[in-house]
Amino acid sequence: MHKKIIIGIVVVCVLVFIVSMLMPVPVGESERDDEEGVTREQVEQHAQFLPWQIEPTAEGSIRVFGLTLGESTLQEANNLYHSGAEVSLFVSPEGRYKIEAYFDKVVLGGFSSQMILVVALSQDLQAAMFQRGTRVSSLGGGRKKATLAPNDLQTVFSSPVASLTYLTRARLDDELLVKRFGEPTNRIQEPETSTMHWLYPELGLDVALSEKGRAVLQYVPPNQFSELMKPLLELEVKN
Repeated sequence: MHKKIIIGIVVVCVLVFIVSMLMPVPVGESERDDEEGVTREQVEQHAQFLPWQIEPTAEGSIRVFGLTLGESTLQEANNLYHSGAEVSLFVSPEGRYKIEAYFDKVVLGGFSSQMILVVALSQDLQAAMFQRGTRVSSLGGGRKKATLAPNDLQTVFSSPVASLTYLTRARLDDELLVKRFGEPTNRIQEPETSTMHWLYPELGLDVALSEKGRAVLQYVPPNQFSELMKPLLELEVKN
């Protein structure tokens, strides 16, 4: 009799152990997925980072993809996207400097994309960084690219993001753009490439849509949108 009771207890314990192993383990806010290295809260947060989720700020900027342009730093973006940024300093034939951080693969809201973030630093400071660059290469057409010195790279990562360019791998069309962003304030076509620019000044957004449905979305603070529109308006005047 006692032997049967002991066997029964052992069987029950084994069943309880098996069931407990099969049940999903809840993940708390501070607990991390060992494989991905991100919290569940971060996963859920990233699911909300969609191209049409643009929040205007009281200061005249916007918040998009988890960043407030002109406020959030490049280091914050690097931490947020879990993707190492490739930083380069470019100089145009006209002598204008621009520091870009390139993210090769970012997955947000279920979409895989590439991103280019431009860092907000003065032209004088960027010119000095160019002179200290560890390697300078020519890109043709008078354009050059410099690899930044380590100390300058630290400065760049602690600086705010001025603008963001989102290169989606998904194909878009007119119907989807209207559904997500509404009718644009203006549409301007590039004569050489047939790319159509959908302009949304109140959102700080320029959607460049090719004939094949490839889209490049550029975000800037709305109070700086006029600078973005200048070359496009010049194209419109020429046509």
